[in-house]
Order: sequence, then structure tokens, then C-alpha cells
Amino acid sequence: MLARVGSSGAVVAALVSMAVAQLTPSQAGTGASYLTDLLPGLLLTGLGVGLAFVAISVTAMSEVAHERAGLASGMLTTAHELGAAIGVAVFSAVALAGTGAADFASGYERGMLTAAACALALALVAAVTVPAARPGGSERVALH
Repeated sequence: MLARVGSSGAVVAALVSMAVAQLTPSQAGTGASYLTDLLPGLLLTGLGVGLAFVAISVTAMSEVAHERAGLASGMLTTAHELGAAIGVAVFSAVALAGTGAADFASGYERGMLTAAACALALALVAAVTVPAARPGGSERVALH
């Protein structure tokens, strides 16, 4: 897919997928069904995250000299881990802010809607700033 659409297109598609993934369970009520209300969002999240990690890794590592690939890979992995940790903390704080036990579900709706808005905003940023790296079949790209 990267050879066809480039990493920019893949990152934008991944972020839009993750935004839609957050909208799906945000509309589920307290009597939600796992199969119909939660699973579709979880599958879209997996698709988006998998697509984003590959595209971001290829883009980040495509211009790195072989002797610096380990350092660049370590920085990329650190950024992945910090982003995930900060994202969970921020969206959980948004979800739980001002909610009581009776309002727990609506808090998570607010957190997921905030996550969807952030993913859409990042998709716009990625469309403008992420280079369209397209690895060819014979090209060597250092990956972590």
C-alpha cells in the first residue's frame, strides 16, 4: 500500500480510521452489545494503528544513514511509547473530569469524542507535513 499511496496518504487514512473508530463506541449506551457496538471500533482502531505505525516507521527511517539506524529506531520507539502513554492519560482525564459514578458512561463518550477530534486534526496536519515516502521493491529501508 505504501508504494501506491505513499506514507502521507497512509498516515492520513490511518488517522481518519482511528477517528471513526472512536466515534463508533462513543455512541454506545450502557446496554451496548460488544459485537455490534464495541467490536467494530476496536477493529478500526487496530487497522488504523497498524497502518500508522508502518507508514510512520518507513517515513522516519527512510532517510537515515545505516550507521545511525539504531539511534533513529530507538527515538522512534520512544516517541511511540510516550505518545501512547500521554494519550491514555489525557483522554482518561477528559473522560473522568467532572463525572460521578452515575455519569461514568457519558464521561467515556466525551473522552472518545475528544480522541476522534484530535485524530482528525492530526490527519489534517499529516496531510500537509508528512512526506510521501514510497519505498520501491529494490530499495533498502532500515526498520526497527
